[in-house]
Amino acid sequence: MKSTEQVIKELKQEKAELSEKVVKLENFLSDKTKTDLVGALQVRLMQHQLECMIEYVTVLNNRIYVLELTR
Repeated sequence: MKSTEQVIKELKQEKAELSEKVVKLENFLSDKTKTDLVGALQVRLMQHQLECMIEYVTVLNNRIYVLELTR
């Protein structure tokens, strides 16, 4: 079984990687030239994807917070 420190480290890494992807998707969605190329349906789906990704970042933050409290 992994130590709490290792789990926290891995969660922070996962959060950092996901946060980077969130920024990239936000940048893409804010560029009308690019969004016009993919079409309205893809944009709506990517907006939903972005919402889910942000929610996942929140969950990771909460997990890290709780683990840091209990170590």
